[in-house]
Amino acid sequence: MNRRAPKRRARADWLLAYTFRRNAAGFHEVAEAALDRHPEVARYFLAIAIELGLKAYLLHRGVRDDWNRIHIRHDLIKALKCARRAGFNGAPAGLPALAALLSPYYEVHAIPAMAPDAIASVSWPEACDTVRDLITAVGAVVDGEAPGCASFLMNMERE
Repeated sequence: MNRRAPKRRARADWLLAYTFRRNAAGFHEVAEAALDRHPEVARYFLAIAIELGLKAYLLHRGVRDDWNRIHIRHDLIKALKCARRAGFNGAPAGLPALAALLSPYYEVHAIPAMAPDAIASVSWPEACDTVRDLITAVGAVVDGEAPGCASFLMNMERE
């Protein structure tokens, strides 16, 4: 991995960052709802929510979506490292451990094949809280600093 952080563009993609954050929140909601009856789906959706939340922050900071897609892909650990290098300091305490647990399976689309001891090592309701805290922290930055888009974003929320 290249140790340098990606170059930031002059303008961030506010709308795409907002959309990623909003989608992260949607996947988180479904994960919470599915936790009791479909735990493997909940784990998969939590991983998606983490990825989208961190990429929303990176988009907000001016990192291009193409760069994210090529260099980060589905690597939750790398996404967290890149977000931290880009200035994100709102990651919940449990996020690094959760990302480290999910990432190897998520990267190869093998969440259902997680080892039983790995699954048992996590309190999944607490994992849901951790992801919610991540999305809240990213939302405080992304939603609060979208210049010129506030009325457009509010209209999107109503739809």
